[in-house]
Amino acid sequence: MGGFELLDHTADLRLVGHGKDLPDALAWIATGMFSVIADLDAVASRDTMRVSITSTDREALVVDWLNELLFRYETEGFLPRRFEVTVNEAGTALEARCVGEPADPDRHRTWSVVKAATYHALEVRHNREWRIQVVLDV
Repeated sequence: MGGFELLDHTADLRLVGHGKDLPDALAWIATGMFSVIADLDAVASRDTMRVSITSTDREALVVDWLNELLFRYETEGFLPRRFEVTVNEAGTALEARCVGEPADPDRHRTWSVVKAATYHALEVRHNREWRIQVVLDV
């Protein structure tokens, strides 16, 4: 049921993540973002990185989550391919185990640079499934 979609957006990239619950949707939106950055099929699941985020609301949690992952990728060189996310009841804090490996330019083909996740057109909705939409500054 979960997954992600990449949609056209002027000068940026609109990304939609779907999931059975909020943690699942957050994992898929992160997977979608990193699929824009690199070929995730070439990334091995050999290392883990822990991430903890606390934000003011669900929308801020989405932006803070994605931007923290980008920061870690840029500063530590960790390239995640899978995410195990738990979220508090209010939807304002998360703990995540990110599985992947250090980026290796000889093995990992990169596609584009994602500068940041933005608040522009940001949506966090729940109907039968959770849906997160975010615009990435590329």
